[in-house]
Amino acid sequence: MGILKNNQISILMKNFGKPSNNSRRIKKNDVFFAIKGLNKDGNDYIDDAIKNGAAAVVKENDNYKKSINTDVSIYIVKDSKQSYSIACAESYNNPSNKLDLCGITGTNGKTSVTHLLSEIWKKKGVGIIGTINTSYGKKNIKSSLTTPDAYELNQYLSKMNENKIKKVFMEVSSHSLALSRVEGINFNSAIFTNISHDHLDFHKTMKNYYQSKAKLFLYYLNNSKKKNKLAVINIDDKYGAMIANQTKKNINLITYSTKNKDADFYLKKIIKLDSINRLIIKNKNKELILDTKLFGLYNFQNILASVGFSKNKGLKIEDIYSGVKLFKGAPGRLEKISEKNSNIFIDYAHTPDALKKSIISLKENFKNKKLLILFGCGGDRDKGKRSKMGKIAASLADNIIITSDNPRHEDPNEIIKDIISGINLDQRNKITVISDRRKAIEYSVKKLEKDAQLLVAGKGHEDYQDIKGKKIKFSDKMEIKRCLKK
Repeated sequence: MGILKNNQISILMKNFGKPSNNSRRIKKNDVFFAIKGLNKDGNDYIDDAIKNGAAAVVKENDNYKKSINTDVSIYIVKDSKQSYSIACAESYNNPSNKLDLCGITGTNGKTSVTHLLSEIWKKKGVGIIGTINTSYGKKNIKSSLTTPDAYELNQYLSKMNENKIKKVFMEVSSHSLALSRVEGINFNSAIFTNISHDHLDFHKTMKNYYQSKAKLFLYYLNNSKKKNKLAVINIDDKYGAMIANQTKKNINLITYSTKNKDADFYLKKIIKLDSINRLIIKNKNKELILDTKLFGLYNFQNILASVGFSKNKGLKIEDIYSGVKLFKGAPGRLEKISEKNSNIFIDYAHTPDALKKSIISLKENFKNKKLLILFGCGGDRDKGKRSKMGKIAASLADNIIITSDNPRHEDPNEIIKDIISGINLDQRNKITVISDRRKAIEYSVKKLEKDAQLLVAGKGHEDYQDIKGKKIKFSDKMEIKRCLKK
């Protein structure tokens, strides 16, 4: 057994095959990284990895006793998750080094900013990695995680290099930051949108959640080997302001705001026209005038972030204006499905803050129109947000249909009870409970009055329901269209 430091991993990978944290994927001469996960401990699978051909094992302690005869090398590291991610980057010759890579993080807005930037920069040829998909060139791959496993991530980045992609926009989740999935990745820039209540089943406290998000700026971007590094931060958000105050001087800091006139990009005025919103943005001593099909303050914040980034990266202003004007929104993000007699929208909003922002955006854009909301909450996840989402919906909507989302291994009716617990007794006359999501959508579309609005929230772009460990084909968008055909 030998002690292995992170700066020695490149030497290790030159002597062996590929790295893997899954014993079943190990082939002859590969390196197995024993990682203790949330549900399984990789140390329990060391023998299986060796039987499958592992020539080396990397783990965090030396308490392994060989149960089979082998000459396999055992290396001890301080953090096997971190070491594994570095090994993945090394095995693909550190592909991030050759890319102009922007990481985007925040509770809400990551996907919208990623797709908006992809539209703005499309003439340059871009790659994206995120919640909905990974795309580069003519390749489009459906995502299972917001930020992929380290091996898959470096594989994608390597493919982007092969396809002559130079600029990549990547969503960076709090889980990936906490679990060191992006270790070994060198970022050129990073964008912060916001932090609100989410993922506390994993992070436990808001402090831990914030520290995971801040790690992108204060650790990864700060320690990146790239030159001319850029941080674009929303200082309307208190956590964003904290990150901005701690950002090191070796990083060019750009702030944006809808409230603070001293921000580098400040939303001075919104002019509502027939089918667009005209934004007047103050950038130092200049004013930028942009037209957008989008509505809602949070969408305008996403535009500020994208404009601030693009202008400081030297993109022509006409390309920025054109990209913002053409962008219709990311799939499943306040996406309009019907406007024949009434407006029906689907949205990925599955946090209290996201649901509130989506509702307020609709109410402000369609004044004096009734608003019907259909939503549920996911199972096996942060239970604390359920009652909060119920309270928000009841206080802002005219009527509510509470249904199932992705119950996973929980009873949907128990999740619904948690949601209702946050709703005042005098507001419960607004509620209709239909646990079957398909029937709930059908009921909502039928119930929708002329000129009213329907928001179907929680799943957005997803095309499945996760029920008792099985992903069953289901799409809010397709169900709404089916009902409208009737």
